[in-house]
Parts: sequence; structure tokens; C-alpha cells
Amino acid sequence: MAEKLRVLLVEDSEDDATLVVRALAKGGFTTSHERVDTADAMAACLAGQEWDLILSDYSMPQFNGMAALKLMQEKGVDLPFILVSGAVGEETAVEMMRAGACDYVMKDKLTRLAPAVIRGLREAKNRKAAREADRAIDALVRGMVGATGSECFDRIIDGLCDWLGAEHGLVGLLTDGQVRTLSLFLHREKQENLSYPLAGTPCEGVVQDTYISHARDLRRLFPEDKELAKLGAESCVGISLRDTRQKVLGVLNIFSTREMLPTARLPEIMEIVAVKAAAELERLREEEEKNALETQLRQAQKMEAIGTLAGGIAHDFNNILAAILGYTELAKQKMIPQSEPDLCLAEVLKATSRAKGLVQQILAFSRKGEQEIKPMRIQCVVKEALKLLRASIPAAIEIQQRIAPDCQAILADPTRIHQIVLNLCTNASHAMEAQGGTLSVLLENTDLTEEEAQRHGLAPGNYVLLVVSDTGHGMGKEVLDHIFEPYFTTKEQGKGAGMGLAIVHGLVTATGGKISVASTLGQGTTFRILFPRVSEKPGGESPEKICVPSEKGSERIFVIDDEQAIVAMEKLALERLGYQVRIFSDSEEALAAFRNDSQGCDLVVTDQSMPHLSGLELAKAFLAIRPDLPIILSSGFSSQASEDEAARIGIRRFIMKPVDIAHLASAIRELLDQR
Repeated sequence: MAEKLRVLLVEDSEDDATLVVRALAKGGFTTSHERVDTADAMAACLAGQEWDLILSDYSMPQFNGMAALKLMQEKGVDLPFILVSGAVGEETAVEMMRAGACDYVMKDKLTRLAPAVIRGLREAKNRKAAREADRAIDALVRGMVGATGSECFDRIIDGLCDWLGAEHGLVGLLTDGQVRTLSLFLHREKQENLSYPLAGTPCEGVVQDTYISHARDLRRLFPEDKELAKLGAESCVGISLRDTRQKVLGVLNIFSTREMLPTARLPEIMEIVAVKAAAELERLREEEEKNALETQLRQAQKMEAIGTLAGGIAHDFNNILAAILGYTELAKQKMIPQSEPDLCLAEVLKATSRAKGLVQQILAFSRKGEQEIKPMRIQCVVKEALKLLRASIPAAIEIQQRIAPDCQAILADPTRIHQIVLNLCTNASHAMEAQGGTLSVLLENTDLTEEEAQRHGLAPGNYVLLVVSDTGHGMGKEVLDHIFEPYFTTKEQGKGAGMGLAIVHGLVTATGGKISVASTLGQGTTFRILFPRVSEKPGGESPEKICVPSEKGSERIFVIDDEQAIVAMEKLALERLGYQVRIFSDSEEALAAFRNDSQGCDLVVTDQSMPHLSGLELAKAFLAIRPDLPIILSSGFSSQASEDEAARIGIRRFIMKPVDIAHLASAIRELLDQR
């Protein structure tokens, strides 16, 4: 079909105009045309309608070709302008070409006109496309100015899709082999962000090759990417987003259902856009890291404050328990075995033991309790905890464990590692008790790079990784934000006090480790704990001492405690064993009595937290007078006193309240027999 052209003829000869139109027809063109031969007439035609082509003679009575070319340019019209003249010199023709004419044809060689027109139209089309691209690029760049976050990414995708005629696009962040979209458009509509595996997708090609452009056959090139088939994507262009160190942070990809032929400027424009997107991505990452650090700091401060409060509660509660435990044991000694009063007191002792365990959990949470810290491999402890757990969880829950036999030592207390595993696994089983599922436990060595360590708030180096995951109901962000807080629970009333994960957090922190959690509603939860590895020290463990029934004695003992009920109870218990006991509820009075007669005392039992002088201060004063004096320091809780600190100043024994009478009497007899 002949191409119809709207031709403006600038020609003073009607006959020559007819010859020109005839030459165009021979070249395959049909025309609608108008002839003018003055500047005013040409200006009116340019203003009155659109044209595809201007063919102009050079010499006319009232006008000329150069004036016609300049008039077209002044009017802001960009059309192919071809000089068609019967008598124009080569110098004039070259001048016209330099001024903007696209070609010139002599009237006696009109067979050249059609090819010249074809070239001129093609060049004009290319110029128009370039102008449109420039406008689109200009709009794209202007749109990015001042935009931040998802708005910036949205404008980038929208602008590129406009320019390229594409339907889909995304800006995504790379995290652990996944692409997490920060802006996603499908069929030119903004979508909810999502995550998907990087492997086998065009995004993986972008990461590997920095820049990709596939004009066609996209689904054949990436057969594993099922989403491409769903979208009907046939072509794509993409570029990686890199930080200032050239590390890949994310990707920018545009997809089309049609063949997308790349323009010459496409790589350049994609690079410009990528610089802006990468800078914004890096800014967002730094902002997220800053917010995460601030959250960690607030959490640490909150946990520290609650820990201090918990330690104080534990101290007071231990003093109460010490009196309950002691007086119950004393009363039970006077009962007929297996009598009703004896059995009732036995139940009181059981309840006291459970209360004592609760206090130990509070102390564990506050990280103030005494621990048997030592280098240890925790494989056996983890296996033992899982064995214990198996008997108590439903058969519908499968336990899968991968415990690496070569896991290195960490510095920890075995009892508390046992508690960590049990708490996490018990929580996991509760999340699956309705439908069943899989509880997975992984233990292995791992190494943290500087970047990985910074993300966890740890030092780079060697760690032991413990992972506990389940396939339960999962948790939303509003729950995850509070999961390690004391007394926070999602369980029904009576089914959980909300202390388990708070205690785990405290125990892990006490080892110098870090705990993190990831969860998705309906998919399950994963806890990851990193314990710093340490070198194992040679030498076996000391055998645990066995308490034997106490022998009676007659030695003189000072008992010092600001709790009147405790000193009265211990006086009664020790006097029943034959000891001579002096009690003091004021540490300064006890010191004055000792100074008055330092040989009138064979052993001292003192509390740590007291008004005036603490147990440590009192012990130092006693030992300054009599360095050989056996001293037992007891404590419900103290931030200053520990077994190591007590031993350092010469205290022979450190015991945590509440202590049963048999244990106290055994310690007293052992120390007195060592003199």
C-alpha cells in the first residue's frame, strides 16, 4: 500500500510542482500537497495544519530555499526539508545542508527524490523518537528529585515502564539468597511487597552480570522462573544496585510482555537511575541499621532495669523462703514420721522447693544468679534436653535434630544451657500442639565475617550456632517486637506466665551470645542463638560433693542476719545440734562483740545484704583480726557478692539462700573439722 504523505511544496512553478508529485508517485508515495511561493503563505500553512515533508525550490521571485528553511526552524517545526532545484551550485547545496536541510535533488534527476524522501522520513522519525525519549528521561529524572524511600522507587519503575512501554517492574533488596521487593508493579499497578528466591531468575543474572537486556525469549532463558510465565513476560532489562564499595545491595528490573528493543541510550539511562536507586537503598539500609541499634539499646536498657528489679525481688523472696524452709524443717523434726502433721509439712517443703526454683529463674533472667561457668561442649546437654522433651510432647510432633559432633566448646553453665533448650523447644511444641508438625534443632560451628558480626552486634570470629525452629502458627510483627519482654505472653490465662523467653534472653546474654527470632504467620518460627567459642582447658571436672548427715558439735558460732526470723530459726536449729550460738541482727554489733572477745567465736555465718556493714565488709573486718576464722557467707541476691569474690578475701564457703538446715549444718561441721 502506497504511503500517503502530507507534502508542503515551496515552488513558484506549477509545472515543476506537478513533476515533483509525479516523481513521488513513481517512488510509491501518494500525496496530499499544497504549493506556496511566499513566506506568508508558507507560514500560514505551517500554522494551519501538520505536514510530513517540505520540498523546496531554491530560487523564486519572492522567496528562496534558505529563507524557507529558516522560516520552518523559526516556527519550531522539525520536518525533513529537501532542496529540489534546477540550478543550484554545489556550494549553495552544502550551505543548505549545513543549515539543516536533510538532502538536495536536482530537478533533472528526480529519480533520486523517492530514496531521499525515505531517508529524510527515517531520520525525522529517529529524531522524534529521540526527543520523546529525552522528554521521558527528563520526566524520569525530575520525578526522582526530592523523592525518598518507596516513593522514589515507585517513580523510577513508573517512569521506566512509560519510556520502554513495559508492564512490570521491581526494585528489590538482596537478603540471604532472596529478593525482597521494596517496590513492585505488575500490569502497571502497584502491588504488595513480597520475597522470592533469587536462584534461576533474571534478577540472579543482574547480580552476576551487573546489566542485562533480553529483547525476547525471556521465559526460555529462565525456565525455572514460573512467575515469568504467569506474567507472560517476554523481555526484560535490569541493572544491579551497588553501594560505594561496589557491593550488590539489590536489583532493578523492568519486564514486558512484548519484544523490548533496547535503544542506544538505554544502558546509560539505566546506570543514571541505578545510581539514584542504589543511593536511596543504601540510605534506607543505614537508617534501618540505626533504628535496629536504637531498638537494641532500648531493649538492653529495659532488660537491665527489669533485671535489677528482679534481683531485688529475689533477695527479699529468698529471705522469706529461708524462714519458711528453716522453721518447717525444725517443726518436721518434732513430728511423728508419716503422721498427718508430718505429711502436711512435707507438702510445705515441696512447695518451698518449687518457689526456690522460681527464684532461680528470676535470678537467671536478671543474670545475677550463681553459675557453674566453665568451657564445655554442649552437644550432650542439647541431646539430653531433647530426650527429656520427647516424653512430654505429643506424638504428632516430630523432632528432627542435627547435632554436629565436632562442635567446639563455649563458656557456659550446663544447667542453663539445658534450660535454654527446654524453654525454646517447649514453646515450639506449644505452637504445634493443635495440628502437629516438625520441631527442628540444629547445632553446629559457624564463623561470622565482620559484616555478619556487625549485623548481630557481635565481634567477628568463631561461634557455635543453635537453631530451634517449628512449623507452627508463627507470629506477626506486633508479637515479635515484645517477645523477649517479661510477662508478655499470647497464651491463655493460666497457661503461661510470659517469663520463658525473657529468661532465655537473659541466659544467652550472660554467655556473651546473641539470640534472634524470625517468624511468619502460618509458617512457623525460628530462633537462632550464637555462642562465642572458647578454647577447652585441660583437666577433668571435680566430682560433686555429697552432703552427708551432720554430726553434732559444741563449738561457738556467730549468726548474723538483719532478718530476725532467720537468725532465730538458725539459732534454734544449731542449738539442737549442740552448738553455742550468738545471734546478731546488726552487723556493727556483731563486729563490736568480736573485737571484745575474738577467741570467743569458732565460726561465723553471715548474710551479705545488711545495713551498716555488708557481709563482705564484715568478713574483711573479722579476718583482719583473726585470719584463721572460718566464715560462711549466705546471700539471697547481691550484685557485689559472688563465690569468687568471697573466696578472694578469705571466706571459706558461699551459699545461696534459701539453704536447708542439713546443708548449712554440713558446711559448718566440715569447716570446723578442717581447723
